[in-house]
Amino acid sequence: MRFPSSWLVSHRNAFLIIITLVLLFSFLGISALNYSITRSSIRQEIIQNDLPLTRDNIYSDITSELMRPIMVASSMANDSFLKDWTKEGEKDLSQITNYLRQIRNKFGYFSAFFVSAKTLTYYHYMGVHKYIKPDNAHDQWYYDFIASGKEHDLDVDTDEASDNILTVFLNFRVSDKDGRLLGVTGVGLKIDEIRNLIAEYQHKYHRSIYLVAPNGMVQVHLQKRLIEQLDIHHSDMAAIADDILKTRNEPRNFQFKRDGKNIMLTVRYIPELEWLLFVEQDEASAMQVARMNFMRTVVIGVAASIVIILLTIYMINSYQLRVESLALTDELTGASNRRGFEKEFSKSAYALERYNRPCSVILMDLDSFKPVNDELGHKIGDQMLEQVVEKISSNIRPTDMLGRWGGDEFIVLAEGTSQDAVMVAERIRRAIKEMDFAGANAQPDDPRRAVTICCGVAQLIKGENLDHLVQRADKALYAGKTHGGDSVRIHSPIRG
Repeated sequence: MRFPSSWLVSHRNAFLIIITLVLLFSFLGISALNYSITRSSIRQEIIQNDLPLTRDNIYSDITSELMRPIMVASSMANDSFLKDWTKEGEKDLSQITNYLRQIRNKFGYFSAFFVSAKTLTYYHYMGVHKYIKPDNAHDQWYYDFIASGKEHDLDVDTDEASDNILTVFLNFRVSDKDGRLLGVTGVGLKIDEIRNLIAEYQHKYHRSIYLVAPNGMVQVHLQKRLIEQLDIHHSDMAAIADDILKTRNEPRNFQFKRDGKNIMLTVRYIPELEWLLFVEQDEASAMQVARMNFMRTVVIGVAASIVIILLTIYMINSYQLRVESLALTDELTGASNRRGFEKEFSKSAYALERYNRPCSVILMDLDSFKPVNDELGHKIGDQMLEQVVEKISSNIRPTDMLGRWGGDEFIVLAEGTSQDAVMVAERIRRAIKEMDFAGANAQPDDPRRAVTICCGVAQLIKGENLDHLVQRADKALYAGKTHGGDSVRIHSPIRG
């Protein structure tokens, strides 16, 4: 759709507002759409690929790390020395102590122990630690493990033999060849060692990682205060806790709200540990890059819009000035045309009425100009008119205005009385007479040599319109023409 030039000029502000709104809504709309698509894409990528991949990598690493102490505890439970020593009545304390110490030192574990089912003695690598009692809450782990019928399990507890340091115990059942219970043995790892492992994963993958028992109790977490204290049934995921804890054969994905933020969660069961691996991703942090890209797009879009708007304003202003110039200026000579002259005359007429400020017009016509066009052509004639305008312009005052009235006829709106205008007209007449339009190399009979100018002057009377004023100036001009031209004549309103 094309707009007429007059519409652009007269409706400039409305046009700029429309352009601004279109640009801003376009950039913001496209940016918002791109952000929405990017957000959806990133979210799908996280849920379907990124989180599961991270979860499986961590699962492999944790399984690998914790399977080594499980294998050690398993080998202890099947060690013939331990079984024979127990059957022989647990006589030599140094033997079991040295055995447990060797296990601890060889593999670098925090603790190594054996609890006899017959004597309920808790043997530690430093000697006899205590005697297990059913009424001691701290010994309940032993009775729960025996009652479970499991071959092994993991238990997070404080190690009384080592200043109550929070420890992950890997417990293994010790039985004879007939399946009779001989006791429980195993090793202990500082919970901090596993927490450091989790910390490495969190730093590497930028996600929250922790381990949870099937009953919902947190077993390993970077926040130490949550271990064996936080039950997910009483957390932000309480509404879906039971469903989460059902995860067994296949990993599963969940979502929940925490502090108003959307949290994406993936869970995998670790059968070797009988714990659940939780990997969390805060959707807001994952979308940070998308948000930054959105903000950059908006900033660039707004900046581009401002530049485009400024360029549009500049172009419209330039176009408007050009349109106004074309509307008020003669295209050939650059002097004012009739419309421009009429506009300026209305100001002078107002000044005469309001402030009694006189003004006059000088109507001019070139003498013997027709032969120039007839003999040399209109191109030469046009060049000559341009020279005439240049000469007239240099001989009028800055407050005067030159216009082309038509053909080879020009008009000057001059401040002051007719006598002031006559002096200006005489200056113009002499300047034109002295000009060598033909040039030194022209023939003596070149028609340009005969060109002069004749001027008619008339002073504006209050209440007089431009047509009447020009008619009076034209009468003076005609009088000069009938007497040979190259003259300045004045028209008196009294006589006219």
